[in-house]
Amino acid sequence: MYYIGLDIGTTGAKALLVDQSGARLGIGYKGYKLISDGERVEQRADDWTECGAAAIRQAIEGHDPATVTAIGLSTQGASMLAIDKDNRPIGNSLTWMDTRAKKEAEEISERLGEDYIYSTTGWRTGAALDAAKMLYMKRSGDYEDAVLFPSTLEYMNLFLTGNPVCDTTNMSIRQIFDIHTGDYDDKILNVIGVRRSELPEVIPSGSLVGHITGAAADATGLLEGTPVYNGAHDQTCASIGAAAVNQGDILLSAGTTWVVLGIDDKPLFTDSRIAPCVHPVPGLYSMVTSLVGSGMSLQWFKDNFLDDDFDEINKQVVTRAEKTRDLFFYPYLSGAYYPTWISEARGVFAGIALEHDKFDFARAIMEATAFGVRLATDDFRANGFHFGALRIMGGASKSDIWCRLIAAAINCPVEITGENEASALGAAIIAAKGAGTYSSIKEASLAMTMKPRIITPDPEISEFMGEKLEKFKRLWDCIAQYYITG
Repeated sequence: MYYIGLDIGTTGAKALLVDQSGARLGIGYKGYKLISDGERVEQRADDWTECGAAAIRQAIEGHDPATVTAIGLSTQGASMLAIDKDNRPIGNSLTWMDTRAKKEAEEISERLGEDYIYSTTGWRTGAALDAAKMLYMKRSGDYEDAVLFPSTLEYMNLFLTGNPVCDTTNMSIRQIFDIHTGDYDDKILNVIGVRRSELPEVIPSGSLVGHITGAAADATGLLEGTPVYNGAHDQTCASIGAAAVNQGDILLSAGTTWVVLGIDDKPLFTDSRIAPCVHPVPGLYSMVTSLVGSGMSLQWFKDNFLDDDFDEINKQVVTRAEKTRDLFFYPYLSGAYYPTWISEARGVFAGIALEHDKFDFARAIMEATAFGVRLATDDFRANGFHFGALRIMGGASKSDIWCRLIAAAINCPVEITGENEASALGAAIIAAKGAGTYSSIKEASLAMTMKPRIITPDPEISEFMGEKLEKFKRLWDCIAQYYITG
């Protein structure tokens, strides 16, 4: 009994073929492009389907498609499009990075009030979220033939089964959904001028969406009739693929944008605007924060200033603690968002001296991102969310020194998952539960994931990071005033 997890991400589609123990049997990937022009960041929705089909074909190559028991999906959130009566896209999709709808976001906030929007949907009003984008689309005049406004998951479910349904985790990010009632919010729909008939049906993750159609079978190489089970937003799929499925679990997804995701049995609303969303595990919620700029900062520095590979960078930064004691970096290359919310801010190096070299700067970047995790976890704790260890997955998890800096900064153990395809694995786990192999997503997750490697805080590094954190916060208070006062 094999399962496919298909992850439709921001830059490509990845398919993972696993058995009921989670053992990897095949993998496929095909990338696609972003179409960007300033605030407009689009994708062809058909790239999702075409590249997703190609990835599945690669993953199952050499295997009998009859052994594929089920398929589940992980998808990028808050990327959406309009389709006509023939189920064809009207133009490109507007991705989660598209911010053209700033005026519409401001209008929604003014008409409904920020407190109402956040307490209902779990998210601050944003131009990149679907409520503002739908209002923009309604007014643009380009979408008069639209009959449905789906996000990535619905369009993929439509392609595979003919049934464009959504799940509660993806709907939690669209800002048109009440996370308390599990239904669309009529006040928001009235403001943006969208009818319920123009929105997809919402069913829980792990529910049967339908079966692979003949056309989808031809495209993917799967058998017609293969069951498709409703997936989830990629960050919650990643938590399943990392076995973070219990109340009190907390996960750092350390990719291009670092995401801290905590799991609780009730939604957590905070002054700092941690975003509570429905989790695929029934009765649980995901508390999501994005540390914008954290992951991309070191990659940016390497691409522009270093010829060395990451192995050499990791080796060199280990010895640079004393030299970086008073060297600071603030990873706000595209603005300071959670938890400070100063979008005009930009990245800063401070305390530069003649003795500093490129590896000192790399160390300062690693330390700064570790401090970002500390500020986030402090905020979680201050709002009543308590945890014993932080689980880490993604690019930074491959760097031992980076993980040790994070452990020292937050002064608690970190658990390294070692799973590079956690979102796709989480989708496959959902498929295994849907097929009845396991009785619950939680049971399937614990059975199909690897045990993490544990790093405990080094007392010497913890003392160093604790002292530097206080300086880091005091210096930022001064820098922030520049951006606040203009």
